[in-house]
Amino acid sequence: MEREAKENILLEKLFGSDIPPLHELANNVNLLFLNVHPIWIDNQPVPPNVVFIGGIHKQPPEEIPTDLLYFLNASTNGFVYISFGTNVKPSLLPPEKIDIMIKVLSKLPYSVLWKWDKEGMPRQTNNIKYVPWVPQKDILMHPNIKLFVTQCGLQSTEEAINALVPLIGIPVLGDQFYNAEKYVYHGIGIKLDLDYLSEEVFSGALETILNSKSYRENLIRLRKIMNDQPESALQRAIWWIDYTLRHGGAKHLRARGANITWAQYLELELVFTVLSAVLITYLILGGFA
Repeated sequence: MEREAKENILLEKLFGSDIPPLHELANNVNLLFLNVHPIWIDNQPVPPNVVFIGGIHKQPPEEIPTDLLYFLNASTNGFVYISFGTNVKPSLLPPEKIDIMIKVLSKLPYSVLWKWDKEGMPRQTNNIKYVPWVPQKDILMHPNIKLFVTQCGLQSTEEAINALVPLIGIPVLGDQFYNAEKYVYHGIGIKLDLDYLSEEVFSGALETILNSKSYRENLIRLRKIMNDQPESALQRAIWWIDYTLRHGGAKHLRARGANITWAQYLELELVFTVLSAVLITYLILGGFA
């Protein structure tokens, strides 16, 4: 309740005092967009007012900064890209795990581009370049890239699939663990556990990915499935917004159970009726014993 009260205050600051409280908004959702492809959530059944728009964040390619492009082009053997996204700061990860990764990466015949969040860089090696920011989607599309080591964020995952870049997932929080499991399920990458990361484990994962063609082949198959749609995600979103407005909120698409209470959802009335019947039967039979 305290959290919802704070969120309501924030909503009023952003949208004015006329905005309904969160619990009312939650009970009046006419249309819900999910930025994910159905294949990624095991084709879960959803009502028709839930629309999948996976890939809507995709943007046209942009130019890579000159100094960074020079580094990538000079990586004639190829390069490995490492990023833990925006929510996981690599500088806060266990130092011994960072040391393990650096030791293994420094032995590779490839260059390494590592997105690092602090000015104080970890131990320097000849083949590792630390940068505070990169245009990730464009880095993943560079022809010299061999592998993406990631924290398994959903958007990073979709960008890697679109660029056909095999993955090593090291999940840290939230849905990252689920996404890493999907790497294994679809055969597009390997999942590693940060708590049990060792030189042997990390080196073995790199060797497996870099020396196998199957991961890229699986990526080609998966991308083909995900991109085979009648319109773009943006076009789909626009059409459904127009449709919902044309039909006054499209209430006919909402599930009948969208506004029931948790007690109704769990059918507690039926549960209590059955339990009462069992109890009464037990007491009656017990009286004849």
